[in-house]
Order: sequence, then C-alpha cells, then structure tokens
Amino acid sequence: MELLKIICILLILVGLGQAEDIIFFADDHYKSISHLQLNASATNPALSPGDGVLRISIANQGRIEELIPISSSDSPDDILQEQREEMNSSVAMDVRAALQSAGPIQVTSGVQHIAILPAGEARELQFNISIDRRASGWYDLPLRVDYVRMVDVSVSDGEAFPLHQPSNQSLNLRIYAFGDKDDLRIAGVRSHLYPGGEGSLIIAVENIGEDIVPNCSASLIAAPPFRVKSRDLPLGDLSPGEMASASFLVEVDGDAAWEEYQLGLGLRSEKMDLVLPFELSLKGSGRLISNGAILFIALLALLVLLAIILRRQKLLYGRKRRIKRL
Repeated sequence: MELLKIICILLILVGLGQAEDIIFFADDHYKSISHLQLNASATNPALSPGDGVLRISIANQGRIEELIPISSSDSPDDILQEQREEMNSSVAMDVRAALQSAGPIQVTSGVQHIAILPAGEARELQFNISIDRRASGWYDLPLRVDYVRMVDVSVSDGEAFPLHQPSNQSLNLRIYAFGDKDDLRIAGVRSHLYPGGEGSLIIAVENIGEDIVPNCSASLIAAPPFRVKSRDLPLGDLSPGEMASASFLVEVDGDAAWEEYQLGLGLRSEKMDLVLPFELSLKGSGRLISNGAILFIALLALLVLLAIILRRQKLLYGRKRRIKRL
C-alpha cells in the first residue's frame, strides 16, 4: 500500500515538473509537495549619479502544493510532528544575496544575509553603490541568491531529523540612473494615500527645456507597499515652460509603515525615455487618525464612562444611607 502511495506521489510530481527534486526517507509518514521561488525588486529603482544606497526587497513566493500521507504505522505524536515539520519545505534558510556591478554602476557592499525567510514574507536588504556621473538610463544588475531549503524530514521518538539541500537563483534588477540635463522635471506631488487604502496620486510635470517634447506619456514606478492600478497616461505634446499632470490610482498595503518611500515617474516620448525619482510620505495622508489612536480614544472614552457610572452609584448609595438615618 505504501509503495502505491509513493508511485502516486511520483506521478503527481512528474505532472508538476518536480520529479527530479523528490527525496524520501525510508520511514516517511508524510511528504510535502512544495514550490520555493524567490523574487527581488528595487524599492528605490531610480538613483542619481554618485554614491548612494540601493534598497532591495527579497520576497519568498513559495507555497505548499500538497501534503500527502504515506504511512500511519508509527507513534501518533511522531506522525503529527512530522506533518508540522513538512510545512517548512517552502521556507528559505541561510539566504545570501550578492549584488554584482554592471556598466557604470559599482556595488561596494558585500554579501547580505537573511537567516530565515518564510513563504509569503519579504525582507529588505541595502547595498552601497556608486554610479558614474555620466550614467543615464536603465541598467541591469545581476543578483545571485543562495539559500538552503528542507527537502524532507523524519521524526523518531519526538526528535526531528531534517534533510537540507542548497539551492540558488540568478535574478536581475532594473535600475535607472538619471542625469542632470533632463528637459522634464517634477513640479509637484499630491497624494491621498494611507495604509490599507486606495487613492489618487497626482504628479505635475514641467518642460524646462528649450524644445517641444512630443507625444509624452507617464507611468508610475513603485514597489510594495504600493500597487499601481493605472496604466500609462498620455500627456500629449509639452512645449517649453508648459506643465501637465498625471493622476494615478494606487493601492497601499495594510501593513505599510508611516514613513517616506521613494518612487519613480517614468516619462517617455519620441525623443526620450527617463525616470524622475521622488519621495512620498504616508504621514498626514488620507486618514488623520491611525488605528492605534482610534483604539486609544475608544478606551479612554470607556474609562470616562465607567468613572461616571461609579460616581452616580456612589451618590445614590449616599442618598440611601441618609434616608435610612432619617
């Protein structure tokens, strides 16, 4: 019967294209079919020439596809513990990220380390970089990520014996270096954004050059916690000194911090393709009172109400005592 289960698992893995990764312990009680995929994105993809810091978000988008029982001929406690341990097969451990230099962008930081990265979570890493003064445009930076994952686990007498396997991924990061001679600039930014909400982000663009910028369009470049809902927006032809505005619909993750973030405004025309960076703060946007403040106010109001009730009861008790004396 156990042999039949193993054959069924192998057939499932062949269908998922993971048969080469399967490893069994002889005394397995459960086998998890999992997928581990790491992705990386730059949270500040637009940088100016010179020395700076590139912030990178590493996300584990892995998941457990299926947890299949194999054997039930051992201690129930061991079987239950192995079931829980098998859920760690989508966790990336001992993650080491190495960012490599490319073109005019030099990486001056070494390997960055993340001890553990569970599925569905992300961590931010920072790399020191130096961009040549003459750099302008998009560049690809190679990012190698090495990690360890659990491919199987055995439990005996309450002790877990995981089997770990090293793995790696080669990723690319798109970075934009902007020069000092751009004909377009951001004249102003206005937002109605707050954590857990959706609102508009309005950006005013001005042509400070001497020539017309024909057939210009704008796009918003952002990384989590921002999720852009709008597509590219046409701005038309921009004459020297003329301004245009682009309004984007943006959703903000509920766990976003009340701090400043760097985003980029992509501008494209027949003669140029550039990104203008800008900073956006969630402080004071949207709701004026945070969830924590609302909870504090509610508790304070409850305490005041209880104090009033206790005071009234004390007064009533005093009146009753006076009436009895009379």
